[in-house]
Amino acid sequence: MAHHVFVRPATALDARAIGPIHAHTMSAALAAALESDLTEDVQQLFVPDAFARQWEQAITDPPSDRHAVLSAVDEGTVVGFAALSPTRPEPLDAAASAVEAEGDGQTAVVEITALEVPTENGREGHGSRLLAAATDLAREQGATAVQMWVLAGDGAHTSFLNGAGFAPTGLRRTIEVGNDHASQHCWYALLPEEAKE
Repeated sequence: MAHHVFVRPATALDARAIGPIHAHTMSAALAAALESDLTEDVQQLFVPDAFARQWEQAITDPPSDRHAVLSAVDEGTVVGFAALSPTRPEPLDAAASAVEAEGDGQTAVVEITALEVPTENGREGHGSRLLAAATDLAREQGATAVQMWVLAGDGAHTSFLNGAGFAPTGLRRTIEVGNDHASQHCWYALLPEEAKE
């Protein structure tokens, strides 16, 4: 019997699965970045139901038609998700100039704001399928590059993006996590033009 795995646009019902996935993966990534367990105050921020409500809002009432949420599905169960948002290239170097918007005023860079697969569903191709679907959608929107911010110390995402052909831009930013601070690095990949027939 065939194993049915695929990626599709997320539905409101998917938020029930996406919320717990994101709450768990994000708290684990932050703990890795801080190299310590999260304090109780910070742990209380990662409430699966609250995350689910936020993702239901993002799915049913996105800020624009260029925002999107995708679900990875395995035999009818949501096992991962990705989210995309238009953004602007940072003016940093040749990489940024290569992805500047041209003429029509549309954003030439799409940011992958989340790409999460729980550890128990890892190494099954779900992340790769989500990334492929996300980059296809970005290209359809006219993007010439995609970018993603990754927490320093998040070896899983770093290794995945590196293997997928992404490279660090050199940009960093700091986020507050309770009384601590964590560093994020920006990764990007240029999108090749589709071959014309």
